[in-house]
Amino acid sequence: MQLIQLRLCHVLLIITTLYTTEAVTQGCEDWKPSSQGVCCHRCRPGNHLVSECGPDHRTLCTPCGPNTYTNHPMAPHCQRCMQCIDPQIQVKPCNSSANTVCGCKPGFRCGNQECTYCVDECTKGQEPTDERDCRKCPDGTFNDQIHSACKPWSESCPKGEKILASGNEFSDITCIKAIVTTSPASDDYSIYPVIGFFTGSCALVTTIILLLWFTYRRTKNKIKITLIGKDTKPTTPTQGELTIMMVEHEEACSFHRPEQEQGGSSDSINTQDSETKLIV
Repeated sequence: MQLIQLRLCHVLLIITTLYTTEAVTQGCEDWKPSSQGVCCHRCRPGNHLVSECGPDHRTLCTPCGPNTYTNHPMAPHCQRCMQCIDPQIQVKPCNSSANTVCGCKPGFRCGNQECTYCVDECTKGQEPTDERDCRKCPDGTFNDQIHSACKPWSESCPKGEKILASGNEFSDITCIKAIVTTSPASDDYSIYPVIGFFTGSCALVTTIILLLWFTYRRTKNKIKITLIGKDTKPTTPTQGELTIMMVEHEEACSFHRPEQEQGGSSDSINTQDSETKLIV
């Protein structure tokens, strides 16, 4: 009688323990019948495999203990949770199905994907090294990002631009739009015919304007001289006029002198006749 009571108590204890554990973790999640009872194909999250096959699926998987976890459905053992060590900081605590999630303090970066360690965060003008520290970008390279590899300077500017300043460890070369000039040193010779055309045109227009101006001036002077000759008479006789006047004067003189001589002779004749008549 006592033996039966002890067995009943033992069975009740096992059942109570199983139900309590199942409420928290629930043992095996996927199983199939077998000659041994059932066989587990996947444990529930946070459980590790105890036995692949057995009479009860609830006893095939057991939850991980404190500070341990497993993220594999058929892992035979649980793994110890990671501890965040300075300069690491804990982002998410560990549980039976996931490891601890760590991060890094400001000024540091995770050294790998799992962030199991931290390294110095490289600033602009630097790049990380294999020794988990930073170095200045070598000559001819630059880095304008945080914690990344240095990149080489550009060898030339885009088309239509020229180099204004060389690069440094923080930035690439500086480019600026090229200004087209008429300097002979320029490589763009296509502008020379245009310049020659405009220069020749300007010279031709200037020559035409000067010719028209000189022609206008000469014509204006001729018209002025003609008008002066028609409207006014010279007060001083010319040499030709003086000659004509002298000739006319001489002719006049030669015309009147004979008459005077004739008149004188007639007078004398008349005087002689009268004297003769008086004598007679």
